[in-house]
Parts: sequence; C-alpha cells; structure tokens
Amino acid sequence: MQTVSTADRLQAGQAAATPRVGAAEKAHPRRGIGVTTRMRLVLLLLFALPPGVALYLVENDLVASPGRMLGLWLAGALVLALPLSRLAARFVVLGDVAAINAFCAALRRGEYQRRLPLPPQGDDEHELLRLKRDLNWLAHGVETRETWLTALLDETKRRERHFADLSRTDGLTGLYNRRHFDATLPALAEEAASSGHPLWLAFLDCDAFKGVNDRFGHPAGDAVLAAIGKTLLDSTREGLDMPFRLGGDEFAVLLTRLPAEAALAVAERIRRRFAASQEYGVTASIGLARFDPRRDAKPYAASLASRCDAALYAAKAGGGDTVSVAPGDGAPAPRPPAEEQ
Repeated sequence: MQTVSTADRLQAGQAAATPRVGAAEKAHPRRGIGVTTRMRLVLLLLFALPPGVALYLVENDLVASPGRMLGLWLAGALVLALPLSRLAARFVVLGDVAAINAFCAALRRGEYQRRLPLPPQGDDEHELLRLKRDLNWLAHGVETRETWLTALLDETKRRERHFADLSRTDGLTGLYNRRHFDATLPALAEEAASSGHPLWLAFLDCDAFKGVNDRFGHPAGDAVLAAIGKTLLDSTREGLDMPFRLGGDEFAVLLTRLPAEAALAVAERIRRRFAASQEYGVTASIGLARFDPRRDAKPYAASLASRCDAALYAAKAGGGDTVSVAPGDGAPAPRPPAEEQ
C-alpha cells in the first residue's frame, strides 16, 4: 500500500489551488476600456465637442447672437464644472479605485477567494490594471497559504489528540493510566462533594500474579493483564465509569451515580468475569469505598484512596478472590446469580 505523507497532501493542495486565477480569467475574459481611452473620451466630450457644436451653429447662422451663445456656454460650463468633473473622475479612475477598495475590504473579511475582473493580459497595460492583477495574485497567494496552514493546523491538532491519548492510556490493556487517574480522582471527588452524587472507588489486585510470570513467562502475564483490562471495559459503563491501570497488576475503577447495591454488584461481576476470562487461575481481590464528604477529609482524593486501599488489604488478608467494602460503605450482599450475565 502506498503511503502519502502530510507534506505530500499539503503540496498537492497547493498545486490544485494554483491555476485558479488564470483559469478564471481565461474562462470569463472581460474587455474593458482602458484609462487612457477613457481620458481621451472625456477630453473629447468636454473640450472638443462643445466648441465644435458652437462653430457649426455659427457658420450655419443657426444662432442670432454668437456673443450671447458664448456667454451662455461659459455660464453653463461654470455651473456644470463640478458635477461634470466628478462624473469624469469616476469614469476615468475612481470606479477602478472603488472596485479595488471593495476588493481589499473583502480580503480583510477573510474572503480570499474573491477576484477582480480582468481582461487578458496585454503587453502595454496601465498602472491600475497592473495593480488589479497584482492584487489578484496577492489574494491567490493568501488563499493558498491559508489552505496550507489550515491543513497543517488540522494535522497538528490530530497529532496533539493522538499524543494526548497516548499520554493517558496504558498500551497493554487500553485502560487509562496512573497519570490520568491522579488527575481525574480529585476532580470527581470535588464534583461529588458539591453535587451529592454517589462516587465509588474500587482498587483491584491480581492474586498470585507473580507465580504466572515465574511459571509461564511474561507473555502469559501480559495475557492476564490484557484479560483484566478487557473485563473492566466490558463490565463498566462507557462515559460514566472509568477503569485505570495503576501499574503492574494493580487496577482501579471509578463508578459514578450508583447506589451501594449496584456498585457492589459491579465489583462482584468484575471478580467473576476475570476469573473466567483466563486459564491461569488468577483471581482478583477488590477493595471498594464510597466517597463521603462527612468522613473523607480534604484532600478528598487521598482520603478516599486510603480507605479503599485499606479495604483492598482486607480482601487480600482474607485469602483473595473476594470483594471487601470499606467500613460504613457496605450494602447487603447481592445474591449470586445462577449464571453469568
């Protein structure tokens, strides 16, 4: 399979965007009147045509008094000088300047795909036409660079998310790691203290795990750890509960918004499923504790973890393969099901 790098994709995007200006000009050529031609027309209309009309009228005796006609012509010229000069300026150059201003305003708004209408490029072009063509190429360059930077930013964000996931995920089990546990537990404890919603912490430790490594080798030990990771993921609610690998064969689970009976049922389900998930006879000891702001002093996370750790040691001391609940957090033990759900 051929691999395409990010740089290749970005270069391809630049190459695809390059011919846009030229293609647009060729597909929709607009032939306008140049500045020089427009200036000639203005001079003809303002300075050549009126005297010519006056001479024609005088020579053909169509006016009774040439002096009066000349006076009226001068008076009309003085009255119309200002509006005619404005019209002439707009016709000659201000129209192009207004189009350039509107184009620059569109660029300031981020409309980099905008282009000024231009005729095909010629050998002798006036300065305004050259300015428009340069602005089109400037907009094209900005648009191409923006496309490249956007693609680069998207790739950077994707890699940032990827490395963020790696930094908080255990590679063997797919569970969250100890760093993420240390960052998550205090926040959830503070939230539970303010909202009053139940928060349970479970610590898990594999019984006789070292013997598996010594007898069957580390690949077998990795298989056991992967099995407990899958068990934790399958036995908890996605988006509500969070399983962690703390290190070695030590695991933790945060259970949210569960009553005591349901939390104990989850712990028992994990214990049974893990024992049945691998062939090495490894079992799990589980300590379970509920966050209680009346008993857990600040920092809440350390107090809750300490009580849960004590419950785990009680489970280990009792021979393992059992669930031990911290004193005061217990619930009636659920009846063992006839068969695994």
